[in-house]
Amino acid sequence: MAEQSTVQSLDRAFDLLETLCRSRNGMSIGGLSAETGLHKSTVHRLLTSMCARGYVQRDAETSVYRAGMRLCEMSSYIVDNLDIVERARASLERLEQCTDETVHLVMRDDKDIVYIHKVDNGSSAIRMFSRIGMRLPLYCTGVGKAILATWDTAEVRDVWQHSDVHAWTEHTIVDEDAFFREIDKVRQLGYALDNEENELGVRCIAAAIPDYRGRASYAISLSAPVSRMTDQRVAELRAPLMAARDEIARSLGGSRF
Repeated sequence: MAEQSTVQSLDRAFDLLETLCRSRNGMSIGGLSAETGLHKSTVHRLLTSMCARGYVQRDAETSVYRAGMRLCEMSSYIVDNLDIVERARASLERLEQCTDETVHLVMRDDKDIVYIHKVDNGSSAIRMFSRIGMRLPLYCTGVGKAILATWDTAEVRDVWQHSDVHAWTEHTIVDEDAFFREIDKVRQLGYALDNEENELGVRCIAAAIPDYRGRASYAISLSAPVSRMTDQRVAELRAPLMAARDEIARSLGGSRF
């Protein structure tokens, strides 16, 4: 019975959203009630929930409701996720070929990153442990730190405070002040490093892929054993990594470079 009630509430919420999306000038609770056949109290309750989540906006002066920008944000995620791997594939393959290192493409999902594409270093006998679909925290990965560095400090702090921060290795940054100093450093450099913070023996350099606002939900990285990923090697890899990042950003229509 409870499940049926939940489904019914979802159906009603979708009816309201679809009605608001079709409305040019927004609608009042009375207008939505008349259009959908829902009781005004039901309309008010559902709108209040959707306003809290950003899917609906309310004009405080007129009490008119409109579809919220959260819908645009979510739709952009869907579109991007459908084709980002295909759009980035050629750039990532070229990056692997010119660096001879393993390349990763990740996307942010809540407080984590998820690997969505990988190009293995074909000439190395050593294979990275990472795999497509693998999920890791934002705070202890190079790609995660690169993404966070494009966000406002308050948003980064919220991620930190709601993450299960612990030492994955002896090199993981678990002190809050040290972590924010690291994020500031990433902002200054334009790229992030993972110095065995997530996996012993592996070091990586990462760069976020910004959208048109300069904010990122995706990042790419080059990973290698620490024996090969020296500071000199990091310096050599920076230019091709950033060039690939810029190329992918342009292909997604979000580049400011």
